[in-house]
Amino acid sequence: MQEKQQFEINGTSLQWDRAEGLFQFEGADVVLFWTKTALKTFIDTIEEVTGAESARVVMETAGYRTGKIVSRFYKEKWSVEKTLELLPNMYASAGWGATEFKRLCLAERRAVLSIRNDWESKVVQAQGKEGAGTFLGGHWAGVLSGLIGETIWYKVTEYEADEEKSYKEIELFPSSKTSSENVREHIQTREQETITQLEAMVENRTIELRKLIRELSSPIIPVLDGILVTPVMGRFDQERSDDFTEKALQAIVEHKANMLILDVTGIKAMNNLILSTLEKVTQSVQLIGAVPIVAGISPELGMEMTSKGIYLNDLKCFATLKHAIHYAIALEGMQIVKKEDESL
Repeated sequence: MQEKQQFEINGTSLQWDRAEGLFQFEGADVVLFWTKTALKTFIDTIEEVTGAESARVVMETAGYRTGKIVSRFYKEKWSVEKTLELLPNMYASAGWGATEFKRLCLAERRAVLSIRNDWESKVVQAQGKEGAGTFLGGHWAGVLSGLIGETIWYKVTEYEADEEKSYKEIELFPSSKTSSENVREHIQTREQETITQLEAMVENRTIELRKLIRELSSPIIPVLDGILVTPVMGRFDQERSDDFTEKALQAIVEHKANMLILDVTGIKAMNNLILSTLEKVTQSVQLIGAVPIVAGISPELGMEMTSKGIYLNDLKCFATLKHAIHYAIALEGMQIVKKEDESL
């Protein structure tokens, strides 16, 4: 068997050099892939690593760029008209499918291309997917762009395929859109999607933390039957003020309490929002028949409130929580009695 062989098929040169392990198409090195196995696996891997949408852009961009390479190679040998006349036979000889220009107008920079039984459709079928794929459309857009020196893009206008055969038509036309812009747009879209996802995660986490802070910062503590205590501390905004009022009223109803002690020991500086919150809570508590009591007003806090003209009128106020609890117990008609030493 001869080590070197050469054939001419439809004007296309194929050469083999078995001794060197080389296969050439039109004098350039090429390699053969099984379409439905090796080539499918290659494309499947790209999709697995990058994701289906990214793989679509990758294949389209790769097709466009390889088309530009083809155009440079043949443009050096022949005219644009001759190249476009000979390329369909060359692609058919290379196993890319039966290609035909159904319409070609170089003056308008437009063409309609039909391809039967192309390798891309076979891969798509082997993948069990629908759609024409993006490589060949991008490829022919790249070929025509390189040949005429103007940006050409594509649109698949017709596509039919089954396990035995396929047919697609590709419209080629002038466009300001390029494969590089497609890549940038895709990257920007992915970046924006990532940013949106991160913002949503941050927002969800912020909501969870706010909820946790509200639960921890304003617990409602039943100290005795009918008596509740809630510490008032930290920073207040309108949302927390409304939530604090709602929780206090719900706790009174739930525990059937007669009194609510608001412990402001943790408040170092009284502002208008905290004051309005206290007024709103105490008024609401009175409306449902319970008694509000304020505890923990230190001399310093009392002086500051007075200097600012802040007064808690008609409210029972105590310096310590202990005093407030004793007062509440007395109002309930109870008392704390020290247990006698049984050993005496």
